[in-house]
Amino acid sequence: MGEEKRKISGRSVSLPSIDKFVDQKPGWPLLKRATSRTPQVHHWHTRKVSVVHWVMSLPERFPNSETSFVKKKLQDILRDHNKWFNYNVLKTATSDFSQENLIGKGGCNEVYRGILEDGKGIAVKILKSSTKKAMTDFVHEIDIISSLSHQNISRLLGVCVQDNDLISVYNLSSKGSLEETLHGKQKHNHVLSWEERFKIAIGMAEALDYLHNRCSKPVIHRDVKTSNVLLSDELEPQLSDFGLSMWAPTTSSRYSIQGDVVGTFGYLAPEYFMYGKVSEKVDVYAFGVVLLELISGRHPISPENPRGQESLVMWANPLIETGNSKGLLDPGVTELFDESQFQKMVLAATQCLTRSATHRPNIRQILRLLRGENEVEKWIKEEENEDCFDDEVYPNSSAERHLSLAMLEVEDEESASVSSLERSNNSGFCSSCSSEEFQS
Repeated sequence: MGEEKRKISGRSVSLPSIDKFVDQKPGWPLLKRATSRTPQVHHWHTRKVSVVHWVMSLPERFPNSETSFVKKKLQDILRDHNKWFNYNVLKTATSDFSQENLIGKGGCNEVYRGILEDGKGIAVKILKSSTKKAMTDFVHEIDIISSLSHQNISRLLGVCVQDNDLISVYNLSSKGSLEETLHGKQKHNHVLSWEERFKIAIGMAEALDYLHNRCSKPVIHRDVKTSNVLLSDELEPQLSDFGLSMWAPTTSSRYSIQGDVVGTFGYLAPEYFMYGKVSEKVDVYAFGVVLLELISGRHPISPENPRGQESLVMWANPLIETGNSKGLLDPGVTELFDESQFQKMVLAATQCLTRSATHRPNIRQILRLLRGENEVEKWIKEEENEDCFDDEVYPNSSAERHLSLAMLEVEDEESASVSSLERSNNSGFCSSCSSEEFQS
């Protein structure tokens, strides 16, 4: 690829209002890049005093006198005094936010390791910004994550507001992120066995099923990726970082149109990237990419690969189509493994990456497939033999154009995590400013 070989940035970007472009040709977001990361807020909970109206009434930068008002709005959301941390307690726990305890850093936030007086390990995430947009993002994230309770979702321990620092506190993950375990330094210390990979896949599917179907109000994560999956001591996955999440549409429409398209290279569903259409299916698509990472141990994007095979999905597609699914398996998996589990995960990944959102299974169907429910597997295989092309399927030529442009446009960002690019027929190419992971 010559000069096109670039390190891909995981930095957050979002795109201008979709209203002007929704009727134009697919792929407009690639040419219209901005720096906002705020999701539309009209899906927030309705409260006695609208959080949205309050946030929109704030000045672009708010003075310290507004801090107490910010706390009040967070109190309306949390309604639990135990979820408020004293700033001095967090300073002590992190040794005054020392560099030795800095475990993550992004363009707008820092994450510190801390130990409370009772010995409990915590991750302290500090959003350093005084803009109205940052306040909107923070309140929105706390609003969503405080409503969730699931063993495979990172739990919010509490918050703190100190001057213009917006702080959230979580459990500390001793094993770090799935991305580090699969691709980073930890890979050399511990290669995940097949059983561990399958267990992680099931746990992630259960977390997404909870978000989409079983919590009090459905949530779309919008940034499902391996760096946002933390691992416990028992290698139980925990989905984290809800900074880009949104309440799922509650209208009869199958999707909502989002003015800001946000996410990470390689994980964006085509209908979202090209048209701004958001539904729970965008998480299903991203989960398919994660499944391929678990199966292969490969990075989502490898710019050094031959042209047309830069992304994991583009590399995997011909192997799947020719029936050589064994060629997908990570060479690091040397032990005997369950063949039926392997085939189920490959089939699940393939279905998650269906180009058309209409024909893409929902996460509950994928979970049932992974669990081995025969009728679901039979139904999916029957669907594969039908003509699934509709107005949501995008021509190869358009996607290939987007890939070339994306590879040329993305800048190197030292503090950003590696992200990825989509395969031709399934692509959406927009980078994401992910919050840093909470790792020890």
